[in-house]
Amino acid sequence: MNVTRDVVYDLLPSYFAGEASHDTRMLIEEFFASDPEFGRMAERFGRLLGQQSSGATEADRAKIVFERTRKRLQLRLGAMAWLLGAVFSLVMAGLTPFGGGISWRHPGIIIGVVFLAMALGTWAMSLSRYPEKWYAAFAGENGRAGG
Repeated sequence: MNVTRDVVYDLLPSYFAGEASHDTRMLIEEFFASDPEFGRMAERFGRLLGQQSSGATEADRAKIVFERTRKRLQLRLGAMAWLLGAVFSLVMAGLTPFGGGISWRHPGIIIGVVFLAMALGTWAMSLSRYPEKWYAAFAGENGRAGG
């Protein structure tokens, strides 16, 4: 059987991916030996393919940065929700007197202070270098803190 360039073209992707069988690899290498020009061209193709696979790490890094930014924004939105709860509670405490006046023992003030503390804590979590770990704990995602 005569092996043509078209046959080798079809086999090159599996050859460079390392998925070709031993016999197929031997067939391709024998063809490279018989056609050195094609062998050089195929090696350039292999290097180009290797450079593209190393570019996948850049895409992976971009995905990680995107996910961290998304988690950070979700934490900050959570902090804003806690802050709105604190403001609402404090406003309601100001509108409803408790025991003849407004004091620190007013339930609305206590709730407002707790909500304000939660807002500050959540905001501080969003400033972390790895917000996905904080977000996983905040959202109750056990075992999925790695992203």
